[in-house]
Amino acid sequence: MATATTVSTGAHRAPRVFLGLAALALALAPAVRAQAGGRPAAPAGRRPAQPAADTTHRRRPAPSSDYWSYYLLPFPTYNALEGFGASLTGGWRQSAPPGPVPVGISIEPSAIISTSGTRGAQFVFDEQGRWRGWRLLLLAGSLREQRAPFFGLGNRSKVADSLDNRYGEAYSTYSLLRSTALVAVRRRIAGPLHLLVGAQYRHYRARPFADRRSKLADDLAAGVPLDTGTSDGLEVRGGLLFDTRDEEASPSKGIFVEALAARGVPGGIGKLAYTRYALAFREFLPIFEFTSLAFRQSVEVSRGAIPFYVSDERMTSWRPEDGFGGETSLRAHLPGRFTAPNKALLSVDWRYRDWDFWVTPTTPVRLWFLLFADVGRVWMDGEKFAPDHLHAGGGVGTRLQIGRGGFFGFDVGWSPDAHFTFTTALSLAY
Repeated sequence: MATATTVSTGAHRAPRVFLGLAALALALAPAVRAQAGGRPAAPAGRRPAQPAADTTHRRRPAPSSDYWSYYLLPFPTYNALEGFGASLTGGWRQSAPPGPVPVGISIEPSAIISTSGTRGAQFVFDEQGRWRGWRLLLLAGSLREQRAPFFGLGNRSKVADSLDNRYGEAYSTYSLLRSTALVAVRRRIAGPLHLLVGAQYRHYRARPFADRRSKLADDLAAGVPLDTGTSDGLEVRGGLLFDTRDEEASPSKGIFVEALAARGVPGGIGKLAYTRYALAFREFLPIFEFTSLAFRQSVEVSRGAIPFYVSDERMTSWRPEDGFGGETSLRAHLPGRFTAPNKALLSVDWRYRDWDFWVTPTTPVRLWFLLFADVGRVWMDGEKFAPDHLHAGGGVGTRLQIGRGGFFGFDVGWSPDAHFTFTTALSLAY
């Protein structure tokens, strides 16, 4: 489970946690570089000769890349809504062969707990690069969120500073229990064209807090139609993917297209009936040897009676993601800031890669610097999309990449809604 830390100098304020950890990691990285095997360290003042797209094809004396490793990573967490917490993740990984796939096989148990009362556990089996032409994702877990975000429905929901100041950060949250069982299979059809099929069962229990005032309770009292209580959802999904990226987790060139459809199946264990569609384009253009541009355009539309907590679940072609707002969608905004069944998003990144060396033949170490901008909006069922009242934000960031799929870094951004934000991030967003 990815954990992000968001600090806003607007309605939500929090200490800048993890900054020291990031600085320590960046300070130690040169020492790692000096000891790196598989590729000698470049002399002082010299740059690597190849971009990321070419590094996987270098010829060098190398041991077998078919090996397993074990890791255990405890780390503190902080969220402006959740408070302090701790996460423990670990497991076993088999490396992927040289190429764009970030991991061969990953077996990941994880757990999380926070001072707000949020707690959860999850088990993931993720095979991407060891079964030729096939990928398999199995995920099972349960998360009880005591600070699930709810700022109101629709594109024009407001953050009421007076209520936040009176009732605290918890005013814009509610309690959500979500238990998940998910399976996804991806099959290469021909060249860069892939077929995706999957299914997901989720048990939900959503309710406002009984002992304090909240935005959800106020909206329910005002007659806003919101589905609370207990429900079960069975969703089947499928789609086509077109992928020419040089590296899937940290691309510098290529394109990635997702065309997805999902349907909530009523009957049996499923109680929710809806249909969702998503279309997303991502383009990565190298400009210079170490600089690239990344573009993203995505839209999601839904039909049927879709609960607000399901609307917060974004459609993806692999691991689940939540919220319109946060480190993988509208950056420089609070997590889950906008809730509606339909979403549109545009993004552009300028990415600069300063380091690029290999600890093993399949383990790169890189330092990325980012300049990003996002704009998007949501709209309700029955409402027509209009290119007005857009939510924009931008900022700068950095990522330390260890391996083809491991990232740690942060973004500093600004948006008219959240003002200045500081967010830790565990990916390049897209």
